[in-house]
Amino acid sequence: MFDYDGTLTEIRSVPSAAVPSDRMLEGLRMLTRDERNIVWIISGRDQKALQDWMGDIPNLGLSAEHGCFMKAPDAGASDWVNLAEEIDLSWKDDVLEIFTYYTERTQGSFIEHKRASLAWHYRMADPEFGSFQANECQNHLENAVACKLPVDILIGKKNIEVRPVTINKGEIVKRLLASHPDVDFAFCAGDDKTDEDMFRSLKSSTTVNDDSIFTLSVGSANKKTLAKWRVDAPDNVIDAARFMGESS
Repeated sequence: MFDYDGTLTEIRSVPSAAVPSDRMLEGLRMLTRDERNIVWIISGRDQKALQDWMGDIPNLGLSAEHGCFMKAPDAGASDWVNLAEEIDLSWKDDVLEIFTYYTERTQGSFIEHKRASLAWHYRMADPEFGSFQANECQNHLENAVACKLPVDILIGKKNIEVRPVTINKGEIVKRLLASHPDVDFAFCAGDDKTDEDMFRSLKSSTTVNDDSIFTLSVGSANKKTLAKWRVDAPDNVIDAARFMGESS
């Protein structure tokens, strides 16, 4: 199970620029060639990005928007399951109003619209002012939205995302473990706070032996994480994927 941005590819100022490398794609293909392997990308990206970039890799499962959507390995391009279909998304109007307020006042920032969430990016803004505005935006969201509506506020790397409270990457991991109770080895890699939900679900699993669970955090050694292991950069994760693929 792999996160995408910051885990399999470097974070980019513009999300659309974070295209997968040939080496990364080949690493995934090496893993999925062995039918015994169950390989999933569990990302905050929307369906279109994941489908366009990795949808042609056989036996690769995809989960989009932090667990809002799933597409089983080898399912058709349109065969996405909407796990948020019955969730009320009327809160998006309130969040959009707040994000628009800060976008108009923060040069270089922009809003990313997803089907079940909204994200505000400020990576291209002045670093100091962007961080100040992000703190103000977060406080605004917590006081005006999170306290009365069923949403989570996710603080990422130079972005703030708002999603339904019942949807997260950890729930996808729980679903995968429940549907494959005979799994004897689990590997999970991620780089930010949204990926801690995956690590937490694996840590609490009763179907996989703890000695057979390998959780991997990408980034600084000073970062607090539930992961057992750490690497510096996405290239290290790709190395691990290729090594596992060669060993399959």
